Amino acid sequence: MDKKALLWPVIISVFIHVTLLAVTGTIDLRDHVDPLDVLSVSLSEPELKEKPAPQKENKIKEKTKAVKTQKGKGIKVDDDWREDTVDLGSSDVKYVAYLKKIKNKIFQSEYPQKASEKHEEGTVVIRISIDADGRLSGATIVTSSGFKDLDYGALSAVTTAAPFEPLPEVYNLSRLHVTVTILYEMSD
Repeated sequence: MDKKALLWPVIISVFIHVTLLAVTGTIDLRDHVDPLDVLSVSLSEPELKEKPAPQKENKIKEKTKAVKTQKGKGIKVDDDWREDTVDLGSSDVKYVAYLKKIKNKIFQSEYPQKASEKHEEGTVVIRISIDADGRLSGATIVTSSGFKDLDYGALSAVTTAAPFEPLPEVYNLSRLHVTVTILYEMSD
């Protein structure tokens, strides 16, 4: 078979493809796309209508001076206070193992008895704060289920699960805030 006979179809194919690429590159298919509305938020300091009283400024300066003085005297003032917030269902490699232990402790609790009797269902979102030593330093309902018994049941599940294991040293945190979502559903 003749090599020229095979070469011509390849040359024609390459020419057609290059031509198609050149033509499609000049066509703008975005003519009929609506522009996106962009939400822009600007943060700024609020304007004060009146100047703050000089007494307050003096008190702030005195407190600052007192802290500096305490540092100079060798009294430990905690400048290294570090916090972080994470969702209990987070897949962040840093926290997965620790969060799994917390989840296992919290979800050992049972459906709140009074809510079960009333056939109440709902979702409660709680924010818990765990100190470096594993102690529960706070628990707050972020989103209520709409039912008092479910909300109290969720808070009870969290407080009963405490204390937790100390925060791993690699976290280098003084406190970890964990957002816990508890879904209460009656099974049929």
